Amino acid sequence: MIAMQYKIVLPSDYPMESIEKRIKEKGHLLDGFPGLIFKAYLHSRKDAKSYENPVNSYAPFYVWRDHHAMMSFLQSDGFKALCGQFGRPKVETWFVDGELTVPDSQHSLACIHNKVGQYRDVHGINYSSWEMLGVTWFSNSEEMNDWDGEVYSVGYVAYGKKLFS
Repeated sequence: MIAMQYKIVLPSDYPMESIEKRIKEKGHLLDGFPGLIFKAYLHSRKDAKSYENPVNSYAPFYVWRDHHAMMSFLQSDGFKALCGQFGRPKVETWFVDGELTVPDSQHSLACIHNKVGQYRDVHGINYSSWEMLGVTWFSNSEEMNDWDGEVYSVGYVAYGKKLFS
């Protein structure tokens, strides 16, 4: 499995309601995408009350079954449209290590970190930079007491096409 994320940092005065609307209107379009395990539509608001993040951003996080599925998405019209609107983002990838926890509708926040000792719902490594990946899903901000990393709101989770019934 391959984890993938790109982060689009937006101006501090960017109307984040437009990102939230985009997620609400387009999130379901990746439901059933072949080879996708899930896509968490992550975003941050610098004015958020329930978590701290110093920037406005759109930073979706994906887990793919294999590189063919990931490449199919990166060559899709949907990704081309995103690039047309925001510019081509730097796409980070990690090989997922071990079992993962797929987020569900109860998870409203995500923390992405590279601390090895912290519990992670998704963990992996980027072998070109030796950077560790840790993603932890939270239902509310009270659960995040001593977590160190970038915190995002989870706007929607799209689930890929099931291989087996």
